[in-house]
Amino acid sequence: MAGGSSSKKRVRRKRKPNPATQLTDDLLVEILSRVPYRSLCRFRCVSTRWRAIISHPDYRRSLPQTLAGILYRRRPAVGSSESTPVRCCFTDVSGTGRPLIDPSFPFLPDREREHLDLVDSCNGLLLCHSFRNADEGLFDYLVFNPATENWAAVPVSWGWSNKVQTVRLGFDPAFSSHFYIFEFQLDVDDEDYDAGGGHVLGVKIYTSETGVWCHKKSAWSFEFIPQCEFKSVFVNGVLYVIAIECVIGAVDVKGETWRIIDFPRSEDSPFHDTGPGFIDLSQGRLHLANDDDMVGDKLAIWVLEDKDTDEWTLKHTVCYKHLVGRKYVHFGFHEFIVVAIHPDRNMVFFVFGRHEKTLMSYDMDSGRVHVIRNLGHIDSDSEYFLPYVPLFSKSLPDAAKQ
Repeated sequence: MAGGSSSKKRVRRKRKPNPATQLTDDLLVEILSRVPYRSLCRFRCVSTRWRAIISHPDYRRSLPQTLAGILYRRRPAVGSSESTPVRCCFTDVSGTGRPLIDPSFPFLPDREREHLDLVDSCNGLLLCHSFRNADEGLFDYLVFNPATENWAAVPVSWGWSNKVQTVRLGFDPAFSSHFYIFEFQLDVDDEDYDAGGGHVLGVKIYTSETGVWCHKKSAWSFEFIPQCEFKSVFVNGVLYVIAIECVIGAVDVKGETWRIIDFPRSEDSPFHDTGPGFIDLSQGRLHLANDDDMVGDKLAIWVLEDKDTDEWTLKHTVCYKHLVGRKYVHFGFHEFIVVAIHPDRNMVFFVFGRHEKTLMSYDMDSGRVHVIRNLGHIDSDSEYFLPYVPLFSKSLPDAAKQ
């Protein structure tokens, strides 16, 4: 129409309801319990409701957990009235607040706790020797969950022997609900307790699925001598163990696949060999921490990009001067030892000091160094540090629960 105007009426579309808002709290918690911890942290920003559910104490135990603290062994001070020669301790990595677990494990019967020796930890479960009447030839293995206080005794495959110096626990709920114990038999003279250093002849593997030990002969390509004091990594049914030859040995839960992974090296390294290293699982990939192989004045963090091709990538380096105020340190239990690489963040935890030990952390993203706690005097003979991630599963996986 000339000189006229026309107008269109705006039609307001009705928004479809967000399906997530229709979920009950219990159903949402069930879904969130199956996502990685890093994703859970991001999901806090979805809505105020999600943030409240993720932070609620009644739901928190059902959701993914991350590194909570470090377990370690410590001798009482000289002149102390304590009767226990070596005791287990726990410190929260935040350095504040009440410890998540009681390292005396009061839920265990007295007969199990009296002569208890911490051996290994893996994804929320702990492995200990439980010696009978202080007789080092008679003991059981105890596998237990400090968060839920469930425990199970596992009979040893044989009496105590100097041939079994390296025992490791394997548990990965993403791979299986079963746990595994690996006993490495070494070529060591039983009559010489101090012989040590023997190479691996074979491994006995216990699975909680069957409750049976099976023996497999070593198929590593050379005489592999495990670094007993350094932690191992268990992921996707494979146990990774460091050797004193500065390589990583891998063996699967059936004892059928044996591999050697060389430590990474810089192309222009002036050193003939690499130094000792520490391995851990972070953000789903195997990480290695050791001295840099160019000058030796830095901590180097490597990541195994492809486990099938053994391809390592240098992730980060930082000067020891920045970490502890000294240009050079002795990487190992005598002075400087990495005790954990955060499973979900770019953060390293380490203990520094020859006798008086201090637990510290280093954030690779911000460069910040943080002193967490003074751990006191720790003898080199009793040094042992194990990262702990709580597991709030209601039962001990596939074990004859006590």
